[in-house]
Parts: sequence; C-alpha cells; structure tokens
Amino acid sequence: MWAVNNQTPFAVNSAWGRDKDGVHEWIVAVKGTYDIKDDGSVAFADKQFESLLLPEHNGEDGVSSVRYDADVVGPKPTTDVVLNGTAYAPQGRPTPEFLVSLRVGKVHKVLKVVGNRTWKQGVLGRAPSPTESVAQVPIVYERAYGGFDQTDPDPKKQRMDSRNPVGCGLLTRPGQPLPNFEYPNGRMEKAGPAGFGVIASYWSPRLELQGTYDESWKKSRFPLLPANWDPRSLLCSPADQRPESHLRGGEVVELENLTPSGKLSFVLPKVYLRFRTHIDGHSEEHRGHLSTVIIEPDHPRVSLVWQSILRVRTDMDYLEETVVSEKKRLR
Repeated sequence: MWAVNNQTPFAVNSAWGRDKDGVHEWIVAVKGTYDIKDDGSVAFADKQFESLLLPEHNGEDGVSSVRYDADVVGPKPTTDVVLNGTAYAPQGRPTPEFLVSLRVGKVHKVLKVVGNRTWKQGVLGRAPSPTESVAQVPIVYERAYGGFDQTDPDPKKQRMDSRNPVGCGLLTRPGQPLPNFEYPNGRMEKAGPAGFGVIASYWSPRLELQGTYDESWKKSRFPLLPANWDPRSLLCSPADQRPESHLRGGEVVELENLTPSGKLSFVLPKVYLRFRTHIDGHSEEHRGHLSTVIIEPDHPRVSLVWQSILRVRTDMDYLEETVVSEKKRLR
C-alpha cells in the first residue's frame, strides 16, 4: 500500500496532501542530480540527493536562510529556478562593485555585488562607510537587505522586514553591516532583498499567499485551506526567477561571475518520466512536471525535481503502488 516502485536511477519520495477543495493528492517527487563538466556538458552524478520532505537551512532552522525547500509539495504553477552559489569578481581581482547574472531560457536576472560596508555616524547623521574591495562573496539572504531589530524589550517597538528577517541594512546603528547584494536600480529598502536563493514559506510574500486563517475560516472552511489560498505560495524562488510556464529541459543556462572563470554555460537535461499508479483495481497514468531547478555552480552541479500529482477521490487505502519509469525515446 502506498508504495513507489522506482525504476529510474533518480531519488524518489512521496506523501499525501489535500487540495483547496479537500480532495486527497498523491504527491510523487523525483530528483535527479547532474555534474556540470568544464566543457559545459552534464553527466549523471555519482551522488544523487534525496527528494526532500522538509526544507534544509543554511544554519539554524528558523533563524537562517533556507538552502533547499521541500520537494514533496502540492502542484506548483510553474518551475522554481534557484541558485546557491558565490559571486566572483571578474578575473579574480578584488573590486568594490560588480555584476552577476543568471539566465535560464527566457528568465534573466542581474544583481549588483557591493563590497563590505557598515553604518557609521557622521556629521549629518548615519551613512555607509567606504566600500571595501572583494574578490568573492557567498550569495545568501543574510547578506541582502532586511533584518529583525529586537533591541527594544517591548515587542510592539521591535522592527522586522518580513521579506527577509535574517538580512542586514534595517539596523542602522554604527558598526552594523550593509547588504552585499542589491538590485542594479532602485533603493534597496523598496526593491527588497536581492538574491537567487529560496524564499522561506514564512517570509513575505509567500506567507500572505497562504490565505487567511481567521474566525470566518474556522466556521466555514476548517480543516480545508482558506478560500483565498493561492497556489503561488508553493513557489519558493524569487518572482523574477520564474518562467511563465513549466520548463521542459533543453533550456540554455548562462551564468556570469558566478564561477571563478567568470562564465559557465550548459543545457538543462531533458528527461521524460512516466508515472503509473495502481489504484482501486485499475491502472492510471498521470503526468509529471519539472517543478524545481537547483543550480549550484560552486560544485558545479544542477538538480532537477519533477513532481506528479494524482487527485484521489476514493479511499486512500485503495492506492497500491506508483511505478516511476523513464521513457525511452528514439533519437
């Protein structure tokens, strides 16, 4: 019962969920990891990473940025494109500022990297200190705009940027750091945290998309999801890293100043999976979508997650097995 027969070389995990109408969802997530070679080709990695049921953080859970979001989740409206890595100055020469860019198919994003600075007290008030030259900076939200000011013991007087509570820049006391990452245009306070990584489910704007859990919900919807729940709450990438529709593999990836060499280009692997579930005395085939692409140029590697969701209106116990296999296509 509820078994997964994995006939692929990839990692597979599964779980039950419910959609907005309360219908059971049988969620199967397949994760494949590939090494990126020097010539830009990709090869099946010896180490395959598991398909996650829970997020993994860069540090302590709940008080640090998320490195990997959960893979076994409800249906995503499009593909999440996530990058975990380091910004490298051109030619390895330390410099106060430089740009880094990510391109995946039609998705294109540029960030500005700024050397280390702190707030200082000047004649006219607080201002940034001179910018130090840097050769490389890890790209994490702890180094992007945000923060949580808990200096006042009264919680009502504390301040938090809900878009990035682990960031910096919000606290302007002398000696406090300023962000290393900004958007090229606009004030950092308004533009918000700049990064390529996962946005935690309890940060804005994901939190607001999860709907309203109030007295009205308790009376009319509990235990179902709120009526204003938005499926975009399942997406963990920044909004400007999401394609209009699911990626399919075969898209060109181009990175600039995200490797020591300065440029890295490769093509996302094309994988065709088949999901067939034996349930209630019959067999049902259901589609899969490429739900997440995780690019990690420091290794270098790329992981792809495909998810397939089967809505089950009968008793869950009637579901026996899902067979996951890789389609063989003639070239």
